[in-house]
Amino acid sequence: MRIFIDLNKRLASGLSLVTAMLLAVTSLAADELLMKDGSRLIGKIGNQTDGTLEFETTYAGTIKVKFDQISELHADEPVKLMFKNDELQEATSITRTESAILVTTETGDTPESLDRDSIAYINPESWRYGEGHKFTGRLNLALKFQRGNTVSDEIDFDTQLGWRWKSDRILVFGQLEKDSSFGDTTAENWLATAKYDHFQTEKFYYGVNTGFEHDKFADLDLRSRIGPHIGYQFFEKKKMNLSTDIGLTYVDENFITVEDDTYMAVSWLIDFDWFIIDDHLQFYHRHNGLLSVADAGDLVINSWTGFRLPLIFGIVASLEGEINYDGGVPVTKDKTDTTYRVKLGYQW
Repeated sequence: MRIFIDLNKRLASGLSLVTAMLLAVTSLAADELLMKDGSRLIGKIGNQTDGTLEFETTYAGTIKVKFDQISELHADEPVKLMFKNDELQEATSITRTESAILVTTETGDTPESLDRDSIAYINPESWRYGEGHKFTGRLNLALKFQRGNTVSDEIDFDTQLGWRWKSDRILVFGQLEKDSSFGDTTAENWLATAKYDHFQTEKFYYGVNTGFEHDKFADLDLRSRIGPHIGYQFFEKKKMNLSTDIGLTYVDENFITVEDDTYMAVSWLIDFDWFIIDDHLQFYHRHNGLLSVADAGDLVINSWTGFRLPLIFGIVASLEGEINYDGGVPVTKDKTDTTYRVKLGYQW
């Protein structure tokens, strides 16, 4: 019995020692934040964007910390700093004072004093400093099948894809709607657009855009357009994005029954989204238009406004209203179409 008790004591002592060693190693390998309110956080430093630092902890998962509320940051391994002038530097320690930021490099030399607002990003995505690109996308689907006194089918699909380099961007958008009632088609239209932007500065860009549109019940067989544009990126952040374009576009319209038309038009685009509640509720508005330079009655507007609710694993639900106006359709057709949708999709 005594041998068994001694064995248990030794085993417990050994486990305690191993546990203490693991805790010590974990502590040594962890990053540390000292907050202005005196609290201390242990974990792993992630990305700092939009003035918010992501910090991974073992007790609360990944939390978001306002960067201006951190008094000291100490990293077990160097973090990459990107400054507003696009310069890069690695650091193991950052200390905020009332007038400056003190940055210590891996060599442990005397801390370098910098302007308090000089750091744009911590551990930025590689495309921001010219390595590789970022690929984003969204796919949405809305279906309705009704049988009984009413027989109707509705299919709505849309997608948006984006490729972002440091100085270049490609955006592709596509949408399809097809509705039927008692076997007869009641709506059949699709739209596809693409644009290329080259950023001359962080905010100002120029490029070229093109688009194709079909709407059977508006008598439009195919509208094709292409032309240059200039634009300004007011915001490009996870919290908020806002860009505006204006350009001169060549338009070719082929109708089903009436005479075809070609003209030059002023084109514009407004693309806006804003997280009203971080990561939980996003408002968005996308608006593009064409106005003939020879006939003010030839006005075309496509507009989407709605709310997105990110759910889990990239799945997102959306409530959307779409308004389409086409001043060039035959007089027997309605100039305005309004559609409301509830959509389920996936984004990355």
